[in-house]
Amino acid sequence: MRYPLPKMLSPVLLLILFFTLISNTSHAQTKTRIHGRVFNDFTKEPIAFASIFWKKAGFGINSDSSGHFTILASPLAKDSLVVSFVGFAPLYKAYQPQARDSVWLDLVMNELKMGSTVEVKSKFNKGLRWWKQVVAHKSRNNPYTFQQYACELYSKTEIDINNISKQYFTDKKLLKPFLFLLDNIDSLSDQRPFLPIYMTETLSDYYASSDPHKTREEIRAAKTDGMKNESVLQFLGGMNQKINIYDNSSVLFGKEFISPISDWGDKYYDFKGADTQVIGGTKYFHLLFSPKHPGENTFSGDCWIHSENWGILKINLSISATANINFVNRLSLVQEFALQSNQQWMFAKDKAVMDFAPLGKDKLSFIARKTNSYRNIRINDPSIHARLQQNHQRDEVIVSETAREQEKDFWPSQRHEALSENERKIYKMMDTIKTIPAFISYTKALTFIFDGHKKLGAIEIGPWYKWISGNQKEKVRMRFDLGTTDEFSKYLRLHGYLAYGFKDNTFKGRFDVTYKLPGNKGITFFSSYTNDLDNGRVRYNDEDITTDNLFSQLIRRPGVPQKFLGVEEVKFAVTKEWPNKLSVQPFFTRSDFETFAPLPPRRTLLRRAAQQNITNAEIGLKIRYAPGEKTFSRHRKDTRIRSSLPVLELRAAFSSDGLLGSEYAYERVGMNISQNFRIPRWGKLNYMLYGGKIFTNEGLPFMLMEIHPGNEIYYYNKQSFNLMNRFEYISDRYAGINIEHNIEKKFLNLIPFMRKSNMRQFWNFKAVWGDMSTASRILNHIEYTNEYKLRSLRGGIYTEIGTGFENIFKLLRIDFVWRHAPLRKLPPNVNPALFKSNTQDFGIFGSVRFQL
Repeated sequence: MRYPLPKMLSPVLLLILFFTLISNTSHAQTKTRIHGRVFNDFTKEPIAFASIFWKKAGFGINSDSSGHFTILASPLAKDSLVVSFVGFAPLYKAYQPQARDSVWLDLVMNELKMGSTVEVKSKFNKGLRWWKQVVAHKSRNNPYTFQQYACELYSKTEIDINNISKQYFTDKKLLKPFLFLLDNIDSLSDQRPFLPIYMTETLSDYYASSDPHKTREEIRAAKTDGMKNESVLQFLGGMNQKINIYDNSSVLFGKEFISPISDWGDKYYDFKGADTQVIGGTKYFHLLFSPKHPGENTFSGDCWIHSENWGILKINLSISATANINFVNRLSLVQEFALQSNQQWMFAKDKAVMDFAPLGKDKLSFIARKTNSYRNIRINDPSIHARLQQNHQRDEVIVSETAREQEKDFWPSQRHEALSENERKIYKMMDTIKTIPAFISYTKALTFIFDGHKKLGAIEIGPWYKWISGNQKEKVRMRFDLGTTDEFSKYLRLHGYLAYGFKDNTFKGRFDVTYKLPGNKGITFFSSYTNDLDNGRVRYNDEDITTDNLFSQLIRRPGVPQKFLGVEEVKFAVTKEWPNKLSVQPFFTRSDFETFAPLPPRRTLLRRAAQQNITNAEIGLKIRYAPGEKTFSRHRKDTRIRSSLPVLELRAAFSSDGLLGSEYAYERVGMNISQNFRIPRWGKLNYMLYGGKIFTNEGLPFMLMEIHPGNEIYYYNKQSFNLMNRFEYISDRYAGINIEHNIEKKFLNLIPFMRKSNMRQFWNFKAVWGDMSTASRILNHIEYTNEYKLRSLRGGIYTEIGTGFENIFKLLRIDFVWRHAPLRKLPPNVNPALFKSNTQDFGIFGSVRFQL
């Protein structure tokens, strides 16, 4: 039954309906549009083609190739914006209607646990087919195959403190002076706030050739805070830390990582084809990859592949969860390439982001971000060859004298990309923090603890761990060092120490002078005077644990008496080093020696009745060639970072009877060649070959011959024979070899429960052949008495074989060492037990190795 409306109500309902329609139409026309960008929380890189949709409303879009998107607001009063992308945890963003026409949202996505396998449904493995095509076309698409190329390189490095909060600063009394820094915290991510603390930028001209391999980086502009050392600046340029994904493997932090597009990548990775997208009018395949086996140094990530020439447009790499790198929670690498007009691919941008956590997971950590971008690329230009011809070594970094003198308006126009808000804050913040008294005090305290020295303006004291020590001769030994700093002079360093033994009641000391000629001419003058015990030093003493330190007596092997030489020595040397790392050092040394029990008394080592002292004067020349080596220069000492090329050292010297009081005449020659390099998929190998000979017609005391380096403590020494006593074997002609092969986890990964372990395995082998003239054996009582236990190898070979594990708790190393010594030829009718060595044929040694 129908009920007609009253006549007066009909116009009212029509008006209400009319205004309702008008209102809805107006609302639809002014509906809010949401703009934004999707990016990776860790790398800050945009995420292309992420899926963005309303959970309740049900409609959505994809982000574009740069991560940007625009979507209409949900018509519902309450809804959630959902963002999803393979390899990332889904993001849910609650949203309520806004009165504004436009809203901007930054959507930050967190990667899934590194190493987790991403499942993509497919009837067949199209990802494996794509991978095979990429490998088949590597030779064409690899930018490193160009004969020569050059470009403008912009490099930027940023360091942030991660996992911090106001509560953390408030709870830590030592950090309260820095509470103001929290105003600069990046609040972009509520889950992982970080505080930018340091940044540097460089602008360079970069040149490279593939055959022969050469690179040259000329840093013409640099902007940094607190870094004044040019040698450090070289390592902040763009040339270092560069990897090539087209190589079968790359080295990161000294570890070999297998590339997902290596020739044997299918043995290490699972591949999945995700989808196909059109970018800039070109179709690209989206390939996902994840580690096939835990415990191997591999990556997880994805890449975009050109559908026609199979080149890589962009690749994202994250280290797998079980990759064996110490203190690194996360490491992500991004590489982008651009197709040139000749249809060949070239570098466009690299980015590396590392989360370094020395205190452990979820503790205060540091995030380092390094970005390289490339412009003005030239390929096979004749000018490139001319530039590379200026190189003195294979890889060279040149820092312009005016690199830091650019005006403030230089950088905005020269940067390849504008600084973010956080990056702009860093330069202002560092100027402030350096004026805070607490920061100055903490910096000095930490430097004193770890470096051992304390600066007091133009002078410094230390190292503190040598202030007090002990040994069998001196009982308690006190020592105090004093040296100048770069505030005194950048080129001249004075250093000396005074020591006193409370048992022998004798003062000892040393004074040395080092002067580097200004102007980077590579010329250094050195002179020293020493009157002290030798304190356990041997020929290769860079790693020696000498006896004059606080800890040495705690780790001595029992039953082995300490042996000392007293040395009064004057030395002069001049070193000239060329840019190609060839150096020449003529030197002069005059020494007087004293012996102490249980070594033979000095009087028994004199050749003539009128002789009273063991005095020797020697003039020599040392030549060293270390191609590719880089030098980290500090005022106190230069640190050398070797390349994978061999290092050669040659030494020659002579002494003449009567030369400045010398009692001996001889000529000596020696050489050694050493190298550190990686064996693909089989770890790292170090070796050293060495040998020498002394030419003389008379017997020489043992301290003038080759004393094969022994070790009498439980701390392992790579350069010594660890089961050989000091002064046990002596030679005047010798040849030897040291080999150590770190196979990392190659065999440990075969044991299932060891795959997640951080331990690494190694083996080593050391051997030396030696002999001694009859005259020298008689003079030194070699093998004619059991009292002093000095020996000659007599043409035999001494061998030590070892294996062990390192990276135990990320710091400790344990060596298991076996020795084989040649049989001795004893005098007739003697008791062999009297000549037995007091060392064992097997030993266990420990050491601390800080490494990534």
